[in-house]
Amino acid sequence: MTDLSEYFLQMSGLLPDQSQIESVSFEEGFSNEVNLLSWGQEPRLILRIPCIDCDAFYVNRVEEIQTMKDAAHIALSPTLVWHDEKGGFACEFVHQPSLDWSVVHKDKDVVRIAHTLRKAHQLPARDHKYVISDVIQHYIDGIYAKVKDDAVLVREHGYLVSVFETLEKPETLLPEVLCHNDLNPKNTLMDDDKLWFIDWEYSGVGDPLFDLAVVVKSHNLNAQQTSLLLSAYQSDLDISKACHAISEYSKYYSVREMAWLLLKYAITPEDTLSLEYYYEFKTTPALNPFPVD
Repeated sequence: MTDLSEYFLQMSGLLPDQSQIESVSFEEGFSNEVNLLSWGQEPRLILRIPCIDCDAFYVNRVEEIQTMKDAAHIALSPTLVWHDEKGGFACEFVHQPSLDWSVVHKDKDVVRIAHTLRKAHQLPARDHKYVISDVIQHYIDGIYAKVKDDAVLVREHGYLVSVFETLEKPETLLPEVLCHNDLNPKNTLMDDDKLWFIDWEYSGVGDPLFDLAVVVKSHNLNAQQTSLLLSAYQSDLDISKACHAISEYSKYYSVREMAWLLLKYAITPEDTLSLEYYYEFKTTPALNPFPVD
């Protein structure tokens, strides 16, 4: 765990004396170290310390921070109160909880997510592109460079290549916009009153239908809710064509998640949990739609 004193020093104008600060590390962070800072018996700030190779994982920290500021400005994301040039930041703590991976949404919440995502897609687009096929290829190339001398992992690399080659490019139905690209349940904070999107690490300009597909896949939406999400997002969308694109993009999402986990382990072999999650993801039919070799 990182010594936080250096960060507390940089944030001194925002914090009380260090002796008054209680820090609790969140267990859920995979890419980064995340800490809840409390004082006066109240949770105050979330401090994120980046821990991944930005180039390897297709992350642009400068544009991530600016997107967070833009999202906070229109109340889509908690207010950013401090950041550094390396992608470390602190934002206001909000009381809405993240969702569970097994979440089952009510229809009214599907509509809320659609409307909020539509609002997110109106944020200013920047230079950083996020084309999912390019990202997956980047991950696959990065894996091979790290594991080419490990027969077991070379086989897993080959598996990812084989399923990636089966993917079909979805039809383009909507113009490119600034997308979140990782709106899984843990990056969605909501209760009956408020909905926030957090963790804009993989934001970039791309196809909005990929964002919608990530919601469909990771939030466990059924066919009726998928149609509801799409029609609430844009009423004149061709639902039949959009559903087909969502189905294809859901496969891209599955391959990306597997590739991300294997790349994480390849870069940091001490992170054996990433490898465990890779195999768990690969062998779970609800997550991996492809035959397992």
